[in-house]
Amino acid sequence: MSSADKARRWRQILSELRPELPGEWSVRGGGLGTVLVREPVDWTVAWIGYAGSPTRPEGWVSAAVQPLVMPFTSWIMTYGIRMDEAGSGPRTVDLASDAAADQTRRFVLDAGLEKIDSWPADRLAQVAERDYAQEPRRRRTHWHQLPGWRVVTGAASPVEPATQLADLCHERARGTSGKGARQLTEQAGFYERLAQAWHEGERDAALRFLAEERDRALTAQKLDTVLAA
Repeated sequence: MSSADKARRWRQILSELRPELPGEWSVRGGGLGTVLVREPVDWTVAWIGYAGSPTRPEGWVSAAVQPLVMPFTSWIMTYGIRMDEAGSGPRTVDLASDAAADQTRRFVLDAGLEKIDSWPADRLAQVAERDYAQEPRRRRTHWHQLPGWRVVTGAASPVEPATQLADLCHERARGTSGKGARQLTEQAGFYERLAQAWHEGERDAALRFLAEERDRALTAQKLDTVLAA
């Protein structure tokens, strides 16, 4: 099965799965990066997608929640599950097989939706605050969302954590090279501009900045357009 054939098959599987899911879902993206997205998209995007080599027969279906209050450089699995992590069912899926659609459906209904539903926006914001309250050396990556959530919820100023994150990104960039260094520098710029927006117009200005960055990121990931089912 060619890469193009796999992409068409994956889109077909998602289109058939969409009406079986609770709530409203849309098909977005392109190629093997096509995903099912729960509507409406606000400050998070709940998604169901496929990962694997275009040239190998098998890959993995994943279901996760992506925060949109921080730089969107790639899909993250911190708030999700891949089918080989589920307690039952096949560990991989072959899109060329007759069983692919049912295997995808069973994973999503048995494990994927539960994981997605366990990460609502308010929980993400709370976990980010708790992570930030730890000593810096004990923090994980949850607090990387904190400046954005503080703006969205109106809980507090984002300036202090945003400044710390910008400094952290610059420090890591100095020890990295190539694409990784550029990416870290861009992330530092995101947090610096967010802090600057707050200084200039507090929550209203910072919220506009986040909305613009979110919309730009969705366009860059080809998620701004709903595809025909």
